[in-house]
Amino acid sequence: MGIVSGDKVPDKLEKCGFTVTKSDKVNAPVIDQLPVAIECKVIELQEEFNETRVVAEIVGMKADDSVLTDGKVDLEKLHPIMFDTVALCYREIGASVGGAWSAGKKFE
Repeated sequence: MGIVSGDKVPDKLEKCGFTVTKSDKVNAPVIDQLPVAIECKVIELQEEFNETRVVAEIVGMKADDSVLTDGKVDLEKLHPIMFDTVALCYREIGASVGGAWSAGKKFE
């Protein structure tokens, strides 16, 4: 959140209005106000093209009921965003455009 490191602004989370709870899966805080928290164990850091890629194993997840459908995170309810490293902007992840393992069957 923001463009200033928490190392330089020690009360950054408080300034954002966030509180945290210690994760029970990894040694990291979970921001209480976010609808989904994915808890990961870092497997590898890869340096390439002047960027760092993180390879991680998901070891836990917390999700608010407001973003769940049938016990699973529903992206239509969540409206997740991603950082576009080429255009240097944030983009909302959109609707489904086809079913996995079925969309291409018409080309068989």
